[in-house]
Amino acid sequence: MSDAQPVSIVRGADWVVCAERGVGVPEGIFGAVCQSCGVESPLFDDDSLPVAVWVLHHTAGEPEHTRFLFREEKHWRVVRRPEVGEGGGGGGRASPVAGFLDRAAGPAFVGLMCLLTALSGLLPALTTNHP
Repeated sequence: MSDAQPVSIVRGADWVVCAERGVGVPEGIFGAVCQSCGVESPLFDDDSLPVAVWVLHHTAGEPEHTRFLFREEKHWRVVRRPEVGEGGGGGGRASPVAGFLDRAAGPAFVGLMCLLTALSGLLPALTTNHP
């Protein structure tokens, strides 16, 4: 595992999901499974070409086996969301109040927009003269 600052994929209130980086961690792990017989290719780190070669060799030996499930796997990691001053470059919360606003501002804004949308539908009905 690396001590480098994680690149965020999804942020939660207190946690961040990120791709695992570091010495010995491959960018991707590639493999294939024959959909006809279930035979699996070996797994290869950082290179899909050997999987393509395996698929071609498999089909050469079994000409009716032409459908494969290709897989690419990546290592992910969940880490605590960095606080301000922990090398996060301002990516964390500055205070408990800011943390509350992070979690409440989005839903509050959506609620306000829903209310305004509903009221805008009523506005023409209230301003129309009815005999």
